[in-house]
Amino acid sequence: MLERSFFVSMTVVLWDIDGTLVRGKGGRVSVGAYMRALQRASGLERELVYPKNSAGMTDSGIALEVLAAAAMAEAEAHSLLPHFGTTYLAELEQARQALLEDLLVLPGVPQILERLHELGVTQSLLTGNLQPVARLKLGLVGLDRYVDFDLGAYGSDHHDRTCLVPIVRQRLGDRADANIVVVGDTPRDIACARAGGVPVVAVATGNFKREELEDADIVLDDLSDTAAVEKALLRYSTNSVDKRPHRLEA
Repeated sequence: MLERSFFVSMTVVLWDIDGTLVRGKGGRVSVGAYMRALQRASGLERELVYPKNSAGMTDSGIALEVLAAAAMAEAEAHSLLPHFGTTYLAELEQARQALLEDLLVLPGVPQILERLHELGVTQSLLTGNLQPVARLKLGLVGLDRYVDFDLGAYGSDHHDRTCLVPIVRQRLGDRADANIVVVGDTPRDIACARAGGVPVVAVATGNFKREELEDADIVLDDLSDTAAVEKALLRYSTNSVDKRPHRLEA
């Protein structure tokens, strides 16, 4: 039991946010704030267009794609990302109540976060959100107390999501050999985990069906069955269990 507890304590679960922990109810509050901020930060007169295939992209990556489509030079686009981030957060703060009303905590999320907290599992984030935006969203819905924001990796760290797992390893310091598990709802979450050499649990609670997520090690319909999700995540917490890919349904 002591050995099991030790390996559980060496597990780091990295949660995606949008489509995994929460999702919008259709008000598109975040997208509206995002585009207003990018329009202001860029100073461009032409109307910018939010990409259709953005699920799993980082906020900085989306900005670079939108600005490239508007014929802005790559170097210039990169240079305005910090200003865009500040402006985006300000836009969201102004729309704080509307954002709260538009955010839906997905089924089972509070329960599994609480359960992992009780077990001593380190929980952080691997998300395309900018870090201040991640803090705001989770704070609004009362989930911020479960995650160590300082350990996570964000769209403000790198525009390429596949570069984020090594950033977490670096931030773990002397715990860099911890058992990391990524949880997300898009093929880009899966690709990110694969690039970082860590297992990934996919949940079909975003815009993708189960069959579109089958490249993950484990696929769950949702997070509503706390025991099943715990089993899936802690499957990678010990060297004494079979770590081969398999499929579970919630």
